[in-house]
Amino acid sequence: MSSSYQSPYAALNTDQRFATALKLATQYHLDVSEVMFTYLKVAEPELRQHPNAAGIPDKVQRRIDAQFEQTLKALQSKES
Repeated sequence: MSSSYQSPYAALNTDQRFATALKLATQYHLDVSEVMFTYLKVAEPELRQHPNAAGIPDKVQRRIDAQFEQTLKALQSKES
């Protein structure tokens, strides 16, 4: 069993980003572009600090995920 972190949003870093954003947009009642932009806005400052990493370090992905989820929930409550 792998002990590495399994991000619930990892697919947003792959060619499956649109399908994943569509699923999240439906779940949070947001526009797909809003979900994609939010992820980029949250991830970019974190990733800028690790430009040479072969992949996204687990602790960085955890921070991105926590901030992204918090932001999605805030956006969802604004839309309601």
